[in-house]
Amino acid sequence: MGARGPLRLVDTTTKYQAQTPPKPAATIPKPPAWLSTPAKREWRRVAPGLHKLGLLTDLDRQALAQYCQAVARVEEAEKALKDGLSYETPGGRQFLKPEYRVLMDAQKEIRQLCALFGLAPSSRMRMTLPEPKETDELEALLD
Repeated sequence: MGARGPLRLVDTTTKYQAQTPPKPAATIPKPPAWLSTPAKREWRRVAPGLHKLGLLTDLDRQALAQYCQAVARVEEAEKALKDGLSYETPGGRQFLKPEYRVLMDAQKEIRQLCALFGLAPSSRMRMTLPEPKETDELEALLD
């Protein structure tokens, strides 16, 4: 018996799903205007694939923008760290460059956001994707 009465068993085997999942956008959403050029490049790279799989809705626009911006930060930090990871002070002490911390934080953010969109093989294996609809030969000719 617990401190507040008898303990109740909780059913942990039931998987809860949304009754009606959000529908994918009819067209690929445009990237937000505030994204940097490298981030827009990443958007153009991943958005068509996510849209084709039915994983990109208008609700996902902000999360995808964060992912793309994090990729751009990694790119910029890698360029800044090309000359080395540390710098030396006039007193002779060595410190890691601030860009290294930016790089590590952005990579952590990318890993988390990759899991949301199935952009990593391990997260893709856990996802249940809708079955691709079979195309009729006549329909294929009309497209």
